[in-house]
Amino acid sequence: MTRSFRLLPALTVGLLLAGCYSRSDMKGEKATAPAASTETAAPDENATTPAPTADATNNSAPATAAAGPLAQVNVFLEVSGSMEGFMPKTGADAANTRFQQHVAQFLSEVNRSSAARKTYFRIKEKPYRDSYQQLSQTVRSGIQQPASSTDIPTVLDTLVSGYYATNTVSVLISDFIYSPKNAGAIPYISTDITDALNRTQRPDLAISVYGYTSDFRGAYYPALNTGVRKISACCDTPIPYYFWVIGPADAVRRFDAALLERQPGQQAHFGVKYPTPASSLLSRFQNVGAWYYGEKDASKRAAGASYHTVAVSSISAKEPVEFVVGMDLKTLPALYRDLNYLKTSLNIQAQDTDAKIVSVFAANEQTKNSSGEESKYTHFVKVHVTKLGKAARPLQLVLRNQRPAWVAQWTTKNDSNINQTGTKTFALSSLMDGVQAVTATEQTPTPVFIIPLTLQPAD
Repeated sequence: MTRSFRLLPALTVGLLLAGCYSRSDMKGEKATAPAASTETAAPDENATTPAPTADATNNSAPATAAAGPLAQVNVFLEVSGSMEGFMPKTGADAANTRFQQHVAQFLSEVNRSSAARKTYFRIKEKPYRDSYQQLSQTVRSGIQQPASSTDIPTVLDTLVSGYYATNTVSVLISDFIYSPKNAGAIPYISTDITDALNRTQRPDLAISVYGYTSDFRGAYYPALNTGVRKISACCDTPIPYYFWVIGPADAVRRFDAALLERQPGQQAHFGVKYPTPASSLLSRFQNVGAWYYGEKDASKRAAGASYHTVAVSSISAKEPVEFVVGMDLKTLPALYRDLNYLKTSLNIQAQDTDAKIVSVFAANEQTKNSSGEESKYTHFVKVHVTKLGKAARPLQLVLRNQRPAWVAQWTTKNDSNINQTGTKTFALSSLMDGVQAVTATEQTPTPVFIIPLTLQPAD
């Protein structure tokens, strides 16, 4: 094995080799714990291991959307030595870390969720099947027998090939610190991630990444073995950890909405598809100039109707037109409701006009309590126009699916002095590059949504 989450430098070569495992090893572990081991993973008597489905064996058919609860949720927790600082053994002061509090709560919520089946695993040299109680106890009381190493590509390959099914998600909890064998392997990190996720060529694969930080009490092992081998009694700075939610796009979207949107943290979404949000022009809200709704029978103003055609009576540089589009984004992830993200990622596409976005703003107490149509919407976009063509032209509001800024901010090329480096993860951007290459059908990711409008001269 050439790459891992973390290799503990004190281990002998023989132990390192014994700690490596192949894709087939991991897939075999899905059914039962290994017969011969220094520890025996206690089986969960009440849980049912998922059998391979048509989705899991037929790569040509994309997973289809399903209504109602998820059929299966699989939770994998990495318990290598590098994770001990997140889950230190309980001391006399009984203090715990933010990681322990957060993950214990998350496991409880999964266990209480409406998903038909839940299975729990520790990722060590192999995945060990646990019950909810066992995995929760590991989180609360600390890792008793840490793994020597855990190979990221192998783990991801296994989750996508062995646990991928319609209406099913797998959640991997880890620090995701990728340890290349030498500095020369760093440029291939993204390729290794892409190859692992793409080996079974899931056409509907989606991955949501959630980033959190925690206090960390223990030994920190930097990613590169060429530098500092170990930082004892670490750390003075919070250390990141991540939830990766992996599965068909619709299943990932519904799991995110049900269990992760309430938990504050950073987000990045790859391959997840969202319904177009409800939207409408608002002719009586901050409008400027001579324009009206251009839809047929719009003057009747049917209750609850929405409008998307701007009919302009007159326009010039001195007499511009401004209109506001209301958007209801409450069903989208927090990332796509964030004003900073919207201001940098929402674009306007138009023909034969100089239409431009002049402001993006969120609902406030005044709009929420208004008797006007604006009370229905969570966010607003104001568009300014001074010229348009002689005929009706399409105009679109497009929210690009851009890499959020936090990924670059949390990325470092050298974590050998993590207390000075700060809250960062080695090669995080490269990991995200590898994910994006698999989940994006084109070089440019599919927009989060497109709101179609029409801009036309008045009749």
